[in-house]
Amino acid sequence: MLRIMVVDDEELAAMRLMRILSERDEPSEAIMFLDSLEAYDYAKTHPVDVAFLDISMPDVNGMQLSKLLTDAYETTKIVFVTGYDTYAVRAFELNALDYIMKPITAERLDVTMKRIGTENQATAAAKPSLEVFLFNGMNLNLRTAEGAREAVKLRSPKTEELFAFLLCKRVVIREEIIDTLWNGLVPDKAWKNLNSTLYYVRKAINTTEHKSEITVTGNEIRINTDELYCDLYEFEHLLKEIRRDPERNTPLLKRAEALYAGPLLRGKAYDWASEYALSLERQYTELLELQARHYRQRGQLLQALNGYGEILKLDAIREDVHGEMIRIFLELGRKNDALRQYRQLEAMLRTDLGIEPDAEIKKLLL
Repeated sequence: MLRIMVVDDEELAAMRLMRILSERDEPSEAIMFLDSLEAYDYAKTHPVDVAFLDISMPDVNGMQLSKLLTDAYETTKIVFVTGYDTYAVRAFELNALDYIMKPITAERLDVTMKRIGTENQATAAAKPSLEVFLFNGMNLNLRTAEGAREAVKLRSPKTEELFAFLLCKRVVIREEIIDTLWNGLVPDKAWKNLNSTLYYVRKAINTTEHKSEITVTGNEIRINTDELYCDLYEFEHLLKEIRRDPERNTPLLKRAEALYAGPLLRGKAYDWASEYALSLERQYTELLELQARHYRQRGQLLQALNGYGEILKLDAIREDVHGEMIRIFLELGRKNDALRQYRQLEAMLRTDLGIEPDAEIKKLLL
């Protein structure tokens, strides 16, 4: 059964498409949204097979939403719907499956649905893909051609570390791996350990149809990033996109929040990864703080509170952030919440540092 999403800020147009879909013989499950951000929030936890998107929508238009949806679930097929044909070329540049002019007819929709059927047959024949999650630990899944996920287990802690090292570095020479993972061993033994451990990594992640994540060329070992999904790669891409225009990239930041389930490689005592993990956390925190301040300046106090709360999840002892939250609670007339926030800060500072909160923060509550 196809899972279909219809997103259009014109309610009559959206309801018309929903009606035509419901009259088709093929089984499907369709849901309608009049707001693009609500549609994106839904799709983050409810992947859809096909999204019919109106191009001209406020805040986040259809073209922007199409990227968010495919970033969240890459197999979602996009069909643009609009009353203007001037968008056609741009739509197909974004690899849309189809482009439909309003008003939609049942006959025209049949053409689109046939294309979807053809695409689904091609997808079913595609090779399996590897999914790697490095935030809050390390987990690997192999997605089969049928769409099922199978957990991948690596042979030993050292095979896990080698694969994690390659994933983080993308491209690395053998000497750097040996200096990092087998420092102190005599050269012959170190080289032998590297070769055997690499063999076990490749054996674990490869299947008959799926053999292209790691390439070895001479002295260089490379992760083919296009051949797998990795939450780290998506997260770093989102950070770059958000920096271009932090004030207008709320949906991207929400996706980054969803990806950042915990520190990079949490629970893995890899010395080589600690600085990298701290750098990612720092960059992420800076973006959260930038957006929280933006909400604050625009008077969107609840959104600002949420942003500052996310920062405290990463660094609970940030006195300045506690102070901002106390100020916002007071502005909202929520003095009890402000007092509760102050007591949390007071208890943490006394326990962890043996100091009292800044006097200026205490004055706020007098």
